[in-house]
Amino acid sequence: MVDPVSGTVEKGFEAVAEAFRAQLESGAETGAAVAAYAGGELVVDLWGGWADAARTRPWTADTLVTVFSAGKPVAALAVLARVADGRIGLDEPVATYWPAFTDPRGTVRHALAHQLGLPAIAEPLTAADGLDWARCTAAIAASPLEWAPGTAVGEHALTYGNILGAILRGATGETVGDVVRGFGLDVHFGLSAADQARCAEVEHGSPDWPEQAVHGHGDLWARALGNPAGLLDTAVLNGPGWRGGELPAVNLHATARGLAGVYHALPRLLPADLLAEALAPQATGVDRLLEEEAVWTLGWRRDDTWVGMGGIGGSSAGGFATATGGYWLAYVTRHLADHERSTAVYDAMEASLGKPLS
Repeated sequence: MVDPVSGTVEKGFEAVAEAFRAQLESGAETGAAVAAYAGGELVVDLWGGWADAARTRPWTADTLVTVFSAGKPVAALAVLARVADGRIGLDEPVATYWPAFTDPRGTVRHALAHQLGLPAIAEPLTAADGLDWARCTAAIAASPLEWAPGTAVGEHALTYGNILGAILRGATGETVGDVVRGFGLDVHFGLSAADQARCAEVEHGSPDWPEQAVHGHGDLWARALGNPAGLLDTAVLNGPGWRGGELPAVNLHATARGLAGVYHALPRLLPADLLAEALAPQATGVDRLLEEEAVWTLGWRRDDTWVGMGGIGGSSAGGFATATGGYWLAYVTRHLADHERSTAVYDAMEASLGKPLS
């Protein structure tokens, strides 16, 4: 029998490979990759399954896939990079850089920490509208606030990247994708034609997955994730508009190695004082979109020492770093379903490090 998994795993982390292999052999996974850093070294770099729905194109070391909200921290890093060089102020009003947002109470810090009050778009939009930068960003600006900036928290599911991108464009003229390309890692907002050719095709884990992903989670969730309409259709997600455009809350395309590499590169990408501030809790309480307790940093969700972000459909990236160790891990998938697959891999990683599982 041919091993469904390719790549490398360092001694001591074989359990991660076994957990990953089990997902592919059981059929729970159809195409994915996992990469992890520990002790400053790439200790896991694995991939397996198929990159297309017809199962004719094997997943390879450089296969890209959309990772949905797992890309939000990467968009946040684009803004934080310009905070680091003094071109954006964390506590400056958003309106300083994005005049279309007229409430003077909203700051860049609020925007990064999901506190701005703009998690949903009021005007009904199509998927094509959502992938039209000017059209979508104007509709976000015209939407009424769900709460006064800084007074509550709620994940800005689809609006986050356009808000940060509007701040960035107003401050420097750059797009989120422009800044991220400068990181030198295999993570991308807005793919070239050549990079689009190495994308995996996403598929729904079940026929009703798009409906389940949008509905049954609360009113704000439905309004926030359901508009623009049709974004979760595979024709959209596998099309050139999604792959080549920028909707930076959700359309990062990455390899697992590239996404884990972003976390590994954090000390290079941000000065130590700003990195510490960025990863520290900024907003704590019941998230109005998630309807659960959440701790948000300046771009990441936090749970005790763990920081990271999952994406709808199953991709995820995160981990923890301490003076005595830690790890960073990314799991990326084209099979849009739940997070049980990545959870199994995280558990195996933490067991390999001897960390008690939660």
